[in-house]
Amino acid sequence: MSILENLNEQQIAAVKQVEGPVIVFAGAGTGKTKTLTSRIAYMISEKNINPKNILAITFNKKATNEMRERISNLCGEEAKYVTISTIHSFCARILRQTITKLGYEKNFEIIDDDDANKLINELYKELDLSRKYFSPKAAYNIISAYKNGIGELNGVPKQIYDHYQKSLKENNQVDFDDLLVLTEEIFTSFPDVLEHFQNKYQYILVDEFQDTNIIQYSIIKLLALKHQNIFVVGDDDQSIYSFRGANVGNMYQFSKDFDAKLFKLTQNYRSTNAILKGSNNLISHNLKREKKELYSENPGSLQDIVIHDAYYYEDEPRFIVDEIKKLVRNGYDYKDIAILYRTNVISRNIELALIENGIPYVIYGGFAFLKRKEIKDVISYLKFIMDSENIFHFKRIINLPARGIGDKTIEKLLEGKEAKGLTLFEAIDELHSSSASSKTEALVNFKNLIISLKEDFDTMQLPDFYEHMLNVTGYLDYIKEQALEDEETHRIDNIQEFKSILVQLETRPDLQDLTSKEKLLVGFDDVILDETLGTKQDVNGVVLSTVHSVKGLEFKVVFVTALEEGIFPSLKNDSEIEEERRIAYVAFTRAKEKVYMTCVSRRLIYGRVVLNQKSRFITEYIASQDWKEHLEEKKEAADNTPIKTGDKVVHFNFGEGIVVSENNAIIQVLFDKDHSLRKILRNHPSLRKK
Repeated sequence: MSILENLNEQQIAAVKQVEGPVIVFAGAGTGKTKTLTSRIAYMISEKNINPKNILAITFNKKATNEMRERISNLCGEEAKYVTISTIHSFCARILRQTITKLGYEKNFEIIDDDDANKLINELYKELDLSRKYFSPKAAYNIISAYKNGIGELNGVPKQIYDHYQKSLKENNQVDFDDLLVLTEEIFTSFPDVLEHFQNKYQYILVDEFQDTNIIQYSIIKLLALKHQNIFVVGDDDQSIYSFRGANVGNMYQFSKDFDAKLFKLTQNYRSTNAILKGSNNLISHNLKREKKELYSENPGSLQDIVIHDAYYYEDEPRFIVDEIKKLVRNGYDYKDIAILYRTNVISRNIELALIENGIPYVIYGGFAFLKRKEIKDVISYLKFIMDSENIFHFKRIINLPARGIGDKTIEKLLEGKEAKGLTLFEAIDELHSSSASSKTEALVNFKNLIISLKEDFDTMQLPDFYEHMLNVTGYLDYIKEQALEDEETHRIDNIQEFKSILVQLETRPDLQDLTSKEKLLVGFDDVILDETLGTKQDVNGVVLSTVHSVKGLEFKVVFVTALEEGIFPSLKNDSEIEEERRIAYVAFTRAKEKVYMTCVSRRLIYGRVVLNQKSRFITEYIASQDWKEHLEEKKEAADNTPIKTGDKVVHFNFGEGIVVSENNAIIQVLFDKDHSLRKILRNHPSLRKK
């Protein structure tokens, strides 16, 4: 099969421009991943470029796996030599080879944001800092933003930052942001190291370029400066992660920095033309963008775009549930349907309605697998067995399960260790000999347990050792007891599922020559940076999600809810409206066949009922002549059809109901909200057919 087969003219032009800097503005659903992977295959197969000289940066691990599979299908075995990685994983790989130049040890540990916040909490206690003006969480967010090139550090955050970085380095730890910061420091401080990687990666491709932040672009730019063979693809209309530091301006700056050739992809393969026309109408209101009109060869119908403007907040979930039932009766699966919202608070009433009606659902972008307490516990056990001087992990596991060792005993132990320059195990023996007690006896037993496990670790394969460790430490029994008390059996499932990761590490071809310790170090880098780990796949349930969490996904039917001023768009000031509009654009372009837009006049939120205006995004979406004609036709059809028994109706004050009887000009309506039965004039202006 030809690599260029099934590509359109726009895609082929971008694929063939192999040399020099290239930027591709690729609209939603226009096949940018297909274009990027085809380009890599074309470079290898047609241009004879060594795959070891190719680096592809992706947005997440899911995209990495998908890209590797596609390239493999196009050019076979050569695909495995291409470096395909998220930016954080790539930087971790660079630092594993070079970080000793900055005074860290090669086996540094990457900590996640939960552990980073825990460390900052401890620093607040040590430094006796007030939480009145800056909470530890706020201080961490400010520090993270600073590391990513946003804002300055002053006052308490600056004080915390200095101690935080000092503590990380003393414990040979780095956080996610440090992976970027330290890589940039290596590249700028050691030109020979930079040149080595420039020569290694002579061809660089970057996916989702609109989601890069300032420091990520700096690293990419440094790598590309020597050979200038850099290909970036993204969509400025889908830049929705400014809260993470993403800078859509990178797309416009790139053309200036590299004098790049520009291509556009505008043929959409996901949505109908009816959906795209409205989406084009909407996004055209943004001024700071590269103009492009998406189109599809699938016309669709304006009937597939439904606007439901309800009076009361309880009407919205009822309408959604009714429509889902109709869709399923008409052949859709639950998993074909997504309900999207700007903020999580909107989901509560929708969830309740789905539960009441027996409709299965999954919440996308939920609690990450590796952030679950039981998983962090077993990782701490494994890391402490590998490095028994790691106080961070010692403190976490010493009383898991409970061993009766109090905080004061631990504090005394660590003070003695520091004062006399002892190892942790030497300090345990010293403390026990000077003040023998049940608590120090428990410390000695713990020390002996870990020493025994260290010996076992060197003689067993990782999955077998893991099961052995869970049993002899008593941790598995502890989790079973906890699960019984809390009725949360998923904790046991999670513990067992972690074994799958170890099986994969043990069998990975590229790790066969490594020791168990080296395999775990590589594996922990991979899993801690894999945000998709443990997410449910192929569950036949309606997907509930914020718009941010489903970017990159697609569904046959999408409900975009709470389209009201103050909620969606959620505005603090007018300067944010362009990003809010991009979020709405992403939401609508997830749909392949049908879009539902819902809003209500009176919404219960944060404990009070508020009056909301309909979102400007609905008005902007339908602002075209064909929509005006469509709405006029609907109005005329509604006006010409009298309300009769069995019809569903909506009343301005009473909400939705059903007509149960009629007598000339009078009808009787049973209303859903309060189950009241009311007589109303058939042509009353407050009443309309649903």
